[in-house]
Amino acid sequence: MSPDDLNAVRELYEAYNRGDYDQATAMLHEDVELQQWGAAPDADVYVGREAFVRGIVRWVSSFEPGFQYVPEDLIDGGERVMVRVVLRGRGRESGIDLEQVVWQVWEVRDGSPWKVIVFSDEAAAREAAGLSPA
Repeated sequence: MSPDDLNAVRELYEAYNRGDYDQATAMLHEDVELQQWGAAPDADVYVGREAFVRGIVRWVSSFEPGFQYVPEDLIDGGERVMVRVVLRGRGRESGIDLEQVVWQVWEVRDGSPWKVIVFSDEAAAREAAGLSPA
């Protein structure tokens, strides 16, 4: 993956985490695809910017405003990048703080983040990213 493609993914997280949701959405490829992991509430596949946003909103709506996707490691897999992400937020009803690690595998098309698959298992994410086992 090119340095520009890695930066596109990194900048997407930065825009989202500072609350610039319009910019984050505009950064996505128009045919963006989100594949949530099976254990996630409302796990599904979302295609297109509007559907992508709908999928994210379905997930974060159970949290107070300010939910964060904190990328800790971006590992270049050649055609894909695997990102170790810490999910941080506070439950809207429970008031319980969430801090959970997931792995997201991104592909970039035409310079824009195009496809992301979310994993709860690092080994599965590494395989999907074309990386050797840890």
